[in-house]
Amino acid sequence: MPPTRVLAETLTAWKLAFNSHRPEDMVELFSLDALFQGLTPALLTGREDIFGYYDALSPGITTSFHIIQTRQLTQNVVCGFATVSFTYPDRHKVPVQLSLVLRRAENRWLIAQYHVSSISRGKPSGEATMSAVMNPFGADDD
Repeated sequence: MPPTRVLAETLTAWKLAFNSHRPEDMVELFSLDALFQGLTPALLTGREDIFGYYDALSPGITTSFHIIQTRQLTQNVVCGFATVSFTYPDRHKVPVQLSLVLRRAENRWLIAQYHVSSISRGKPSGEATMSAVMNPFGADDD
């Protein structure tokens, strides 16, 4: 299966479970030892931690995604980038970037690594200055 299809099918299943606030279904998409960085500072490992993260979210938040690019690293490993938008019940939107690594276990693709980063409202994605990258907490001098 092409890597874009692998990512699309996995993210579609994730989106359906997320939009229905079914954390028990979301965690089934992750490997048992998955690494997870959501929008909180906590670094999570494994399904139990990931379940707690998703279970703590308020019902009514929905998401949509757009795949940016994918790579087939090995026969059993696919990675990629997507933009994701979370929409809260009050219509407030939070756009993020998502990087994923998926690993095939038997005949099933599972998320082995999930990392979200917020998108700055300033400059568009991909246009961060070197000074911002080297000193993300300092003032933008450019």
